[in-house]
Amino acid sequence: MLSKLTNSIAAKVLSVLALFIIIQLVVYIVITKRIAIVDKSVDEIFNLTNLSINVFEINKDILEIQRDTSVFGSSGNQVIFDKIEKNYAIIKQRLASTQLQVENEKITSLLSSMQALVVHFGKSLDVVNLRYNEKATLIDQDLPAIYELAINTLTQVMAESTTTQSKLLVANLTNVWHTLNRNAFLFLNNREYQKRQEVVKNLKNIDLLLVQLKTTTLQNQPALTQISELKVQFSKTFTKSIQANRNYLTLVNVVIAGDTMEFSALAAQLRKESINLLREIKNTSESSITQAESIIKGSLFLSIVLFLIFALFFHLHIIRAIKGLTNDFKSLLQGDLSINISETHRNDEIGVLAEAANQFRVLNENLLLAKKEAEETSRIKSEFLANMSHEIRTPMNGILGMVRLLENTELMPEQQKMLNLVNSSSKSLLVILNDILDLSKIDSGNIKLEKSTFQLSSILNELEQMFNPLVHSKQIKLLIPKSIDNSFDFLNGDETRLKQVLINLLSNAVKFTESGYVSLAIELKSKSTSSVNLIFSISDTGIGIAPDNISSLFDAFSQADSSITRRFGGTGLGLTISNKLLSLMGSTLEVNSEINKGSTFYFNITCDLASKVEPFKKSDTNIKLNFDPDNITILIVEDSPINQIVLKGLLAELNIKNIETAENGEIALNNCKTNHYDIVLMDMQMPVMDGITATHLIRLLAAYTHTPIIAITANVMEEDRQRCFDAGMNDFLSKPIIFKNLVSILNKYHRAC
Repeated sequence: MLSKLTNSIAAKVLSVLALFIIIQLVVYIVITKRIAIVDKSVDEIFNLTNLSINVFEINKDILEIQRDTSVFGSSGNQVIFDKIEKNYAIIKQRLASTQLQVENEKITSLLSSMQALVVHFGKSLDVVNLRYNEKATLIDQDLPAIYELAINTLTQVMAESTTTQSKLLVANLTNVWHTLNRNAFLFLNNREYQKRQEVVKNLKNIDLLLVQLKTTTLQNQPALTQISELKVQFSKTFTKSIQANRNYLTLVNVVIAGDTMEFSALAAQLRKESINLLREIKNTSESSITQAESIIKGSLFLSIVLFLIFALFFHLHIIRAIKGLTNDFKSLLQGDLSINISETHRNDEIGVLAEAANQFRVLNENLLLAKKEAEETSRIKSEFLANMSHEIRTPMNGILGMVRLLENTELMPEQQKMLNLVNSSSKSLLVILNDILDLSKIDSGNIKLEKSTFQLSSILNELEQMFNPLVHSKQIKLLIPKSIDNSFDFLNGDETRLKQVLINLLSNAVKFTESGYVSLAIELKSKSTSSVNLIFSISDTGIGIAPDNISSLFDAFSQADSSITRRFGGTGLGLTISNKLLSLMGSTLEVNSEINKGSTFYFNITCDLASKVEPFKKSDTNIKLNFDPDNITILIVEDSPINQIVLKGLLAELNIKNIETAENGEIALNNCKTNHYDIVLMDMQMPVMDGITATHLIRLLAAYTHTPIIAITANVMEEDRQRCFDAGMNDFLSKPIIFKNLVSILNKYHRAC
């Protein structure tokens, strides 16, 4: 038992905690009785507090009802009156429940008075709606009805008047009625008291105008008499409206307001009585609290003394050791692996941590060495891929360029056949190079999916046109749907990468199928209002895959059966790239296969639905410039003589004659200082001065701040593109140069020339 206490920090801590618990248990037993007295006092205080809060809320609700009655008098909104009645019901219920919780006689008496006052308040509320309806009927119905009848009568009189003077008097009389109605409305509804005199004045003016009308015309006497009677009715109704307004305001502002003030006075008296009761409770519980305080202070003093003793022990025995280990860990985290870990001699938990830290230090040294080796390997791999890309693409540009130039010359059939073989082999080599670069980009995280609207049926048509010649040459069938359900034909997603996956899978299926068919099927798995999940499956009747080889099928540079490599060829990257691209899309490539029966590769992806887009229009098969080639001068900056010849040949094919060349950036810079060029085609890697430096210096020339400078380089990594754009280049063409891309670039930038 003693050895466990010595060799375990946990046992030491538990011992200290047990001692503290015993002390607190003794204190708890002593003060429990004292706390019971305090609890009772707290309950009484709680009841009084609840009482005060309830009375305060009732008082607040009564004040709100008073405000709402004033608002109701202005708007007459039934919703407001319903709210008043609802609040009144809540007040009655709350006051009744409050009375049940009180035992003190003085407070009970005050609550009874409040209850009687609330009953009287309710009776006043019952009259509010009646008084308002009386007022509203007079102001909103009777007065407007008299006014409208008078206006209609005057309109009839005007129509029947024959003299100008009588028409003028009728018009004046009509205006006076309009003014009368408006002044009455402002006085009764907006309480603009000066308008009352205006009403009286308007009534007199009506009498005067009626007298003049009766003397000037003998027609329409009955109508004029009716106008006089309507004036009298309007005057009487206006007087009744004033009295109804007074009755309503008296009820709201005198009776209800008086009840509200009286309730507030009772609430204040109740709060005063509650405070007196709280003082009595305080006095009765103060002695018990004082005794409990003495006991707690004594136990606290004892606990502090014991805590200080144990704190000193833990500081000397544990905390100092933990600080030492913490500093050692900080040094390890900062990369200092030469330190000596302290406290490794101990037998407790700290000793275990110290030994673990020491092993971590040794392990970290090994990991650091492995990390440096991995980083060096990654750097060498990246440099190798960049160098190989440049070194292979540069001669490939010459080969493919020369092939194109030779195709435009007269050749013998045998020469044409050999040239076609060179062209096909070169393009196959370029496909292999692009596969390796694609895989490198995916692994390094440099490929990001794009999102654009595309038509699925258009992709299927393009795939059919692409693979038809190949399947016909092998005498196998290609089964691709001719149409797609219109509800999911238009999608938002990365069309290029989806097409790349489908091309890779169809290429493999055609490659390994000698007879039968290759099919592409699309199945709707699920659909929502904004997206759709589709299953793509590519099936064939080819050689199939052995079950043992399926597990390594998606590994880079591998094929299901190495014995058929010579027969079918390929890098083994197609499936790897497809699977990695699908992973970026949130999917995975699956396969079912049987030897000599065929294989099915399938995957499902989710795409957003899109609205219909304009159908894709194929460009003219005859690629040509959209400007006069005689009006443009081009500078080719290229250190390779072969690539110079290729570029000049491609430009000559476009009938561009004004072409100059420079072997490096320095020569190009000097040429730009003395000559004018409309477009500069700039290589990146050259002796003496590279293309990046040359572009930067050319941009400093006043005449070349906006001249299009196009990168033509074998460096195709994303960082190479960014370096070109940062230096001031406008666009990027990768080697080997594709003729249609060159034409597209020239058409794009000739307007800036």
